[in-house]
Amino acid sequence: MKRTQRSILKISSLLCGLLLIGSTGKAQDPFQDAIKQLSSDNVRGYLQPFVNGLGANLNSGYYNTAQIGETGLHLQIGVVGMGTLVGDAEKVYNALPPQPYPQTPVQTATLFGGTGMTLNGPSGTSYQFQSGEVKTSMIPLGVPQLTIGNIYGTQAVIRYVPIPSIDKFPKVSFFGIGARHSISRYIPEFPADIAAGIFYSKVSVGDIIDAHSLAFGAQISKSFSILTAYGGMQYESSSLNLNYTFSGSNPPSTVNLDMDGENKFRVTGGVTLDLLILHLNADINFGKVTVVSGGLGFGM
Repeated sequence: MKRTQRSILKISSLLCGLLLIGSTGKAQDPFQDAIKQLSSDNVRGYLQPFVNGLGANLNSGYYNTAQIGETGLHLQIGVVGMGTLVGDAEKVYNALPPQPYPQTPVQTATLFGGTGMTLNGPSGTSYQFQSGEVKTSMIPLGVPQLTIGNIYGTQAVIRYVPIPSIDKFPKVSFFGIGARHSISRYIPEFPADIAAGIFYSKVSVGDIIDAHSLAFGAQISKSFSILTAYGGMQYESSSLNLNYTFSGSNPPSTVNLDMDGENKFRVTGGVTLDLLILHLNADINFGKVTVVSGGLGFGM
C-alpha cells in the first residue's frame, strides 16, 4: 500500500508540474517581457483577468463531499485540475495613453486579448499598446492533493509542489493547506451531510509573481450508492504581488504593486463517483468568474 501511495504521489507531482509549467512557463519570456513594458497605471488592467483566474483556481477543488467521519483513518491522494473560463470581457480593458497623447482612456487588449490598440499622434508619430500574449479560453492549474483524517470529525487537506527552474521556465513553488469539520455530527438526524472548511494557498512564479488566497465556506452532500451530489457556498479572497523593472521609463523604474482578485463569493455544484478506492469528481463554480474543476483520487 505504501509503495502504491508513493507511486501515486510521484505521478501526481509530475502532472502538477506539467500543468503549472504549461500554464505559466510556456509563455514565460513573452509573459514577463509584456509585463515589464507596462507602467503601474496599465499593468493592473492588463493583468486583472489573470489575477482573477489564478486566485479563483487557487480556491477551487478542495472537497468532493461533505461527509466526514467522526473517527477512523481516512487517506486520499490524487490530482485536482481546475480552470477559470476566459470570455470576451476578459480580453479587453480601458488603458490610459502615455504622455504626450491625450489622457483619454482607450480600449485595448489584456493579456488574453488580441492586438494592442494603436494611437496616431502628430507628425506621423504612433504608439501601440501591449498586445495579448496568451491565447486561451481557460486559465488552467493542476495540483496533487492529500486529504487525511478523521479526528473528531475533522480532516486536513494539503497541497505542495516545488518545481525548480528548468531551462527558460521559471521556478514555481506551490503550497496549500486547509481543514474541514463535520457539522453533521451535531445534527445527526439531518438527511444530508454538512461540513465547513477554511483553506489557504500560496504560489510563486519566478521572481516576478507571488500570489496568495484564502477561502472559507460550507459544504453539503448527499450519497446515492456510488454517486454523491455535493455543493457549497464560499467566501474567498486572493492577491498577487508584482515586482519588476518598468523598461518603458528612462531611466528604468521599479514597480512593486499588489493586485486583488475580484472573485469574492461562489456557489459550487458537483458530483463524485466512488468506485472502491478510486474517486472521480467534477464541479462547476459560479461567482465573479466561472471555474470548472475535477479530481482523480485514490484512497479510503
